[in-house]
Amino acid sequence: MIKAVLQWAGKELVGSGSPVLDAELLLAYVLKKDRAYLMAHDDQLLTFWQRQRFKWLVQRRKKAVPLAYLVKNKEFFGLDFEVNRHVLIPRPDTEVMVQAVLDYIQPCDVLLDVGTGSGCIPTAVLKQMDGVTAVATELSRSALHVAQRNVKRHGLKNRVMFIHSNLLKNVDVDLFDSRHVILTANLPYVPGDYPVNEEAKHEPKMALYAENNGLDLYQKLLDQLGSLKPKAIFLECYAFQVATLAEHLENYEMVQHKNTLGEGRMMVLERKTNKN
Repeated sequence: MIKAVLQWAGKELVGSGSPVLDAELLLAYVLKKDRAYLMAHDDQLLTFWQRQRFKWLVQRRKKAVPLAYLVKNKEFFGLDFEVNRHVLIPRPDTEVMVQAVLDYIQPCDVLLDVGTGSGCIPTAVLKQMDGVTAVATELSRSALHVAQRNVKRHGLKNRVMFIHSNLLKNVDVDLFDSRHVILTANLPYVPGDYPVNEEAKHEPKMALYAENNGLDLYQKLLDQLGSLKPKAIFLECYAFQVATLAEHLENYEMVQHKNTLGEGRMMVLERKTNKN
């Protein structure tokens, strides 16, 4: 019954950090119910296939496979997103970026999200801001399909244009029709020799790691800007990388923000008004 399998799973997942919650979320996923249902029907018997599916998921979780991948869902900025092994799992730090963009962007602006992954950034911004449209680029076709499904799920299909592109390589400047561009990017910025937790090892390496002390892709992105000249650029990175990136564009001034722990993990480069 539900109560018994949850007790068993809680013991199996003791090393996960949140064994009871993980067990409940996994079983709720298997049964296609919410957690409240489990509490109200704790004497319900499971079918053979439900038990087998649940046990398999528990064993995967014991091996540090992220819970979001197992239940194929992650909440971000109050919205539900489909996630799978092809995309980076949205994190609270990136919510700081979304809020900073919302505080800055105007309805007449267009959002350009580079390396969109699950599409969580443009989706969260557009859900909160009417009148804004977005262009989102992604190198991985598999990730692009996930982003497209997420945008459709939230009713934004007609407000987001997706481009399969290596950073800005396939982006036509004429798309923006003289509108102010707000650029966002949560690109891979983890240096190759940096240790990561066991769960992160299950996420796509191309979404985590970058060469040149983690700055390779960001520097390439900034080099590709050319005539685009965004009104503002929002980047997620480590605190020690901020100064290097800030020096990469002389016509921009840097404003640094903090993440949820008060650490420097997001920066804004704003175009200087006295420069072209």
